[in-house]
Amino acid sequence: MKAQLNHKLLHEPWAIKPEYHSALHASVEAYMDDDEYMTSPAPQEVDGVGIVHIHGVLGKGLSPFEKMMGMTDYDDIWSQVQEAEVSPNVATILLHISSPGGTITGLPELAEKLRSVSKPLVAYTETMACSAACWIASCADSVLLSQSAEIGSIGVYIALLDQSEHLAQQGLKVNAIFAGDNKLDTADFKPMSDETRERLQANVTKWHERFKADVSIKRTAPESSMTGLTYEGLEAVSAGLADGTVDSLEDVITLLANF
Repeated sequence: MKAQLNHKLLHEPWAIKPEYHSALHASVEAYMDDDEYMTSPAPQEVDGVGIVHIHGVLGKGLSPFEKMMGMTDYDDIWSQVQEAEVSPNVATILLHISSPGGTITGLPELAEKLRSVSKPLVAYTETMACSAACWIASCADSVLLSQSAEIGSIGVYIALLDQSEHLAQQGLKVNAIFAGDNKLDTADFKPMSDETRERLQANVTKWHERFKADVSIKRTAPESSMTGLTYEGLEAVSAGLADGTVDSLEDVITLLANF
């Protein structure tokens, strides 16, 4: 299980604030697996509003352990939205977001599905909707946040560990037997070649362009608002990433219930 998580952390592109990526890696190293968190959550229904909670680091095909750590699966998000979509008691779907972002894998597919929702879709955060979470929020018909909440961090990166110097200092040498010229391009026991770096940079740039294009489908944010910076409250509105500020989730529910 740890090997699977470390592969996600160190070999896949992420759309997340760097400090949260580092904290997640530290947490994975500190904890073991668990058999809890096997069931998908259900949307909360309050006064005609179907609330889909999107909290923590986001990803696709998460394990019970990852969910125990507070992560949210893209598949669970869509499952909740679908339930709210067909519920006769729900008039508006609210994405309640508190997330620094997550993996690219599964994210553009979720975004396409969210933009297909027929009921009014509103996104709200009173903490943060950053990077992958901002991508999700941008799929809503309206984006709201509290005065101190932040949104943005529109960027993509991949973090690869280079342990070659550490291994050399320990007097260790890895003898790799492999087939396929590019099989070990990202192996952590050797320095990265310029060719590999250029290829990975091209992949990251590709996804950043897709990220910006997707945000622009429903948002009018200028290019200058999509460089990786985050914006708080009214700054986010000025940056084109939000439509207004509301102080609490309860106030948002009241607003939508009376709409």
